[in-house]
Amino acid sequence: MNNQQFEDQLSAYIMNNTPPLYQSGNGELMSKKKTAFLCSRQVPENETVSIYRWTNQLSPERNCILCGNHSKMEQEVFHMLLEKKIPIILVLAESIKEEWSPPIKLALEEKRLLIVTACNDKVHRINYQSAYERNEIILLLANHIIIGYCRPGGNINKQISGKANVTLLHKPHYQPAAPPS
Repeated sequence: MNNQQFEDQLSAYIMNNTPPLYQSGNGELMSKKKTAFLCSRQVPENETVSIYRWTNQLSPERNCILCGNHSKMEQEVFHMLLEKKIPIILVLAESIKEEWSPPIKLALEEKRLLIVTACNDKVHRINYQSAYERNEIILLLANHIIIGYCRPGGNINKQISGKANVTLLHKPHYQPAAPPS
């Protein structure tokens, strides 16, 4: 199978397995190669250095990052990406807001941000299910997945099980687990 056939099959799979997405911003970012960033809500202090190191090496010319903004570290990385003017696809676990902060408005105006969600306008609070689905969307859309930190046995750890395109920043020699049978 050549690259084009693989990309066509992947696109068809994503189209058939992803809930309808609501979006705001630059839809053309979806056609770029995308690196996902996910991180557990609680990160040991000694594990943050590798996350900052990874974020600092990103550039607007080379990277497009898929991320959420639920955990404190995801929020911090999102704001660093905005400052560095890295193209971002922000995937929400709630409906799209009507008002955004000035840095987010600027990124939308400059066409370096796409905001997507599977949640309709009635979902205003993040819940377990919407956070889980948000992570699934991020994992489906990503060409490569960076995990800043995942708690052993936690949701992210379970969701990445069996995926081969994952890098755990806190475990440089990580080998993906076999998918559950």
